[in-house]
Amino acid sequence: MKKIWPFLTFLLCLFPALKTNAWTYGEFISCDGLNPRPKITFKTSYGELIHDLSTPQKEIQAKSSNTPEKGFFTAGLATLKTASSVWLKSVQIHKLDENHTCIMPKEIEISFMYKDPVIYVASEYDHNSCQFSQILRHEQTHQRINKLTLEYFLPLIYKTIKKTIKEVRSVKVPSPAYAQEGMKLLQKYYTIKLTPIIREYEKARLAEQKKLDNLTNYTMENELCEEFNRKHPERAVFKKGVKPLG
Repeated sequence: MKKIWPFLTFLLCLFPALKTNAWTYGEFISCDGLNPRPKITFKTSYGELIHDLSTPQKEIQAKSSNTPEKGFFTAGLATLKTASSVWLKSVQIHKLDENHTCIMPKEIEISFMYKDPVIYVASEYDHNSCQFSQILRHEQTHQRINKLTLEYFLPLIYKTIKKTIKEVRSVKVPSPAYAQEGMKLLQKYYTIKLTPIIREYEKARLAEQKKLDNLTNYTMENELCEEFNRKHPERAVFKKGVKPLG
């Protein structure tokens, strides 16, 4: 009996410290374990293509980010904007205890799309000329490449975002009052994870465009129209009163 007392005394001294440093229920619970699979809505669009035939060549050249090959000038252009976003449409708030709350997305909307696609053909060209048709076809091919590249990458983007959301479906915050901070953290995480695949998409799109924009292709297209013009001298290249470009 005498041997037990020192041990009991030690336990009584230790108990207040254990009580003070005891972990709470919320620290042991994983928010990911509580969260059901969130609904994912994926939106995309190619935008409404506009043909601009009223802009002068010099203005089109100024809009282009590429330097023309020697001996050529920019008489046509295909432009667009790429837009992407991650939006937490609704969340579920689950309070674990006084110091721990789970913020769990219920519905997430992902969008990846084109905006404002435009095809420019210099206003100086006669619409019945070979050059006008050739430039128009060339720029339409550029927009076609944009569309096909997007179609190829959409499944990869969707797969990436689904995997990311499955890995991190929720976050833990101190209380329901921090719900907005939790939502921002989730949204930031999803966006960061999506960024690398979007960069790969942009690299692939530009690489495909370069296959069309090169000296060999420019020369071939130019020679085709020169041959056509020799056979059809009655067909004007430029509109009446417009001087040759260059």
